[in-house]
Amino acid sequence: MMLRDRPYAVFFCLAVLFFLATTFGADVLARTSVGDDSLAQAMQAHARQAVAEPLGTAMLLLPFLLLGWMSASLARKKGVDRGLVVFLFGALLLGLAYFFAYHDAQIHLKQQMWTAAALSIGLLPYQCVPLLAICLGFRWWVARRKGDGAPA
Repeated sequence: MMLRDRPYAVFFCLAVLFFLATTFGADVLARTSVGDDSLAQAMQAHARQAVAEPLGTAMLLLPFLLLGWMSASLARKKGVDRGLVVFLFGALLLGLAYFFAYHDAQIHLKQQMWTAAALSIGLLPYQCVPLLAICLGFRWWVARRKGDGAPA
């Protein structure tokens, strides 16, 4: 019953967990595949960077929190299952965007293009605005559908 009673708390916690998994996984994968780091080096470098730049980490978290808010508001009105569909769709979009951004950053670092590498990650919250708009449209579409699968 906790999902129905507290959708905002549940979806915000899910958003933080997906953010941690996405950023950690994308960065470590990019550092090991492109940057030629070992797994331990990549994990240490990601943890060190996340702790050293708390404002940047908070900015990277923001799109996931907005996705959690969209999903929780839908779950509160139309049910947890619909909110979860929107959340998973958005998490997939954001996860792909974060993976490609971290991958591009490592490619730029290898080519000694320092500014491009920094901006690949630094501008990521702003690059997610169109993706969040797509999620908002998808949320509207899911909210308009009836329970039997037919449009409202």
